[in-house]
Amino acid sequence: MTETELAAVIEKAFDYRGDVTVDLKNGQQVVGYLSNRNFQGAEHCRESFIEMMVSGQPELACIVCRDIAGIRFTGEDMAAGKSWEEWIAKEASKKKVQGKA
Repeated sequence: MTETELAAVIEKAFDYRGDVTVDLKNGQQVVGYLSNRNFQGAEHCRESFIEMMVSGQPELACIVCRDIAGIRFTGEDMAAGKSWEEWIAKEASKKKVQGKA
């Protein structure tokens, strides 16, 4: 996978509202919610990296992009099938019911 392809997958994983599985080049896997990504590096890490919320870990897991072999969308997208329009309709329905009480 090229750096450009990996960056595109990371962006999709960042926008995904469910858990992903990050396959590392050393054979390990990290499962969690991709909460941040930085392609320019940062003060504490001069390389591109992602940060993940991993179940059972109190702190974010930081993974350097050069260590990533691939990313899979393995968890349920918690907002799948939900749209802004559906939320508005639901809220209007609640207000209608409350008005009748």
